[in-house]
Amino acid sequence: IPSNGSAALLRREQEAYDRHQAAIAEARAQKDLAQASDNKEAYANAVARLRSVTGVMLQDISRLRHETAVAKAPHVAEHVLNILEDNDGYKVIVFCHHKDVVDLLMDKLKAYRPVKVTGDVSMTARQAAVDAFQNDPGVQVFVGNIQAAGVGLTLTASSHVVFAELDWVPGNVSQAEDRAHRIGQHE
Repeated sequence: IPSNGSAALLRREQEAYDRHQAAIAEARAQKDLAQASDNKEAYANAVARLRSVTGVMLQDISRLRHETAVAKAPHVAEHVLNILEDNDGYKVIVFCHHKDVVDLLMDKLKAYRPVKVTGDVSMTARQAAVDAFQNDPGVQVFVGNIQAAGVGLTLTASSHVVFAELDWVPGNVSQAEDRAHRIGQHE
């Protein structure tokens, strides 16, 4: 994607990761020393510090990943628009992690009557979105949250899947991709 600040965000994410890894390594070393000394109080304190440092890292990296996803979303929308404009009647599935990224994409792709499935969509509305995507030629985009829409749905109206963001767990990404690769898929 073109440089629009995303490269700086990715660099900040890597720097934060490196900084946190150093803090985690130090906390682990303290825990190991406390464990070797057989001092139960020092060991408990070292374990608590390790948990704290790890939790702070997860929060920091999550925040930076979210900022990066928001910065990339307009380019993801442009990519999907290019696919749809170049292929008349084509349908595309887009998966995201954050709800505000889903909403941003829904807005940018509204000319193609997108439907969405996130964790706050009721089961009835979820099925209606799937049915519209599968059966209505005018509904050309399905935008879903990886966690909420990545399992149990059949989206074989499209063989093209775009990930605006990736999940922390690679298996969740594979499961989401498989929504298009199910019985009934001919492409």
